[in-house]
Amino acid sequence: MGQKLVKNPDNAWVRGAAAIESIVDQGIFARAEKLLAERRVEIPEEEMLLRLRLTLRRRGKLNSRIINTTLGLNHVSSYVKHFGSLRKAYALIGYVSPRDCDWIDTRDFWAAEQSRHATELAEALRADLGLQADLVPDGIGLDVGGARVISFLVARRLAHRGKDHAAQWKACRRQISSGLLAVMRLDAGNREIEDYVLLPSPLRSGRYVWLSSDSLPRHRGALYQEKGALFGAIKTTLAKTNRAAPTSSAPSKKRSKSGRPRAKGFGGRRSRCGDTKPLQ
Repeated sequence: MGQKLVKNPDNAWVRGAAAIESIVDQGIFARAEKLLAERRVEIPEEEMLLRLRLTLRRRGKLNSRIINTTLGLNHVSSYVKHFGSLRKAYALIGYVSPRDCDWIDTRDFWAAEQSRHATELAEALRADLGLQADLVPDGIGLDVGGARVISFLVARRLAHRGKDHAAQWKACRRQISSGLLAVMRLDAGNREIEDYVLLPSPLRSGRYVWLSSDSLPRHRGALYQEKGALFGAIKTTLAKTNRAAPTSSAPSKKRSKSGRPRAKGFGGRRSRCGDTKPLQ
């Protein structure tokens, strides 16, 4: 009602017993509540780790699905809450996950790099092309006039499979369906940017983008070694697109019933017989 929102304590709530007819039998509801309450029982952290260690001994491995479906174990979110992350809990029981978790540790760093690239490009577009480019909410791309024009992706380099196989990179596309894709390909250690690939729009749908040197022609991608060269190519592409976009629709010429354009009068008007009379 236009007033300041106030969060009332539970004891101040107005309750009405059986105000709405229940659709679940009270006995079943009570048993379900009891089971849920038992699952929420807090146990000491040492006990949590002991149960996790016993599960590892029985199953031979650990992952989120095993933890969440094993009776007697806390939910994964509980381990994260108590120990900071699931990997830290693994480390305390001496377990090393076979999954490559290095990307999780550097995810925030590369997200900041994507945002930094997008911000620098936005400034270049405003200065050189006069385009008002706005950062999208997730910070990895730019909108112009409400339409996505460019998105920055980070592609991890996958483990090398031998000298007979070309190096491959994998990037999560994040359900992006429009605009150019500027892919930052990382080096062998996934610590530095090795080069850039600019992919056109539209690109075949899919959650991930797989890249290799051999696949660039198939994707119609262009390779750039430096960020400046990448920005130059993006500006050239957007400048062409901006010039090609119609700014206003030209007025159509009216045609007579015979299909020929009407003649423009010079201070006169045409009568029914075709004679021209001066305007009054």
